[in-house]
Amino acid sequence: MKIDDRTEQLVRDTLHWVVKRDLDKLDAALKAFPDETARKAALALVVAISGFVLIDLHNARPTPDQVAVLAAEIGRMEAWASVSADEAASFMNAVVAGRSLTERLAPDDIVVLAFVVAGSLLSARPLPEGQWWFNYLDKVEAAIEAAG
Repeated sequence: MKIDDRTEQLVRDTLHWVVKRDLDKLDAALKAFPDETARKAALALVVAISGFVLIDLHNARPTPDQVAVLAAEIGRMEAWASVSADEAASFMNAVVAGRSLTERLAPDDIVVLAFVVAGSLLSARPLPEGQWWFNYLDKVEAAIEAAG
């Protein structure tokens, strides 16, 4: 997947407000995407990021039980964004299975859910001292681009 520089920056800005748990600034960041094409590119990137991190966390595709454990934690941590454990589990299970996100999720909820889950996964992952979620994101994006 080739990551467009403009899309990447908008995605990073949006993920920043997820990590900071600022709903108003998250909403403003989501409105900064200029058009439907940019929003679709951003969603594709955030889904790819989530999929990569899920596999990286488990060194393989996570099982539904492993996803349920993560989803419960995301539901607790991300209550500020009204993301439930069930929604997070549905999203992550769809991502790792390569299923359509709209199969079990309302289309209007997918964008916020995708950003919140991705941000939560990035910020909750244990990192070496001195490393931050955005350093890990650099590695994730490099791997996504290398994979094509």
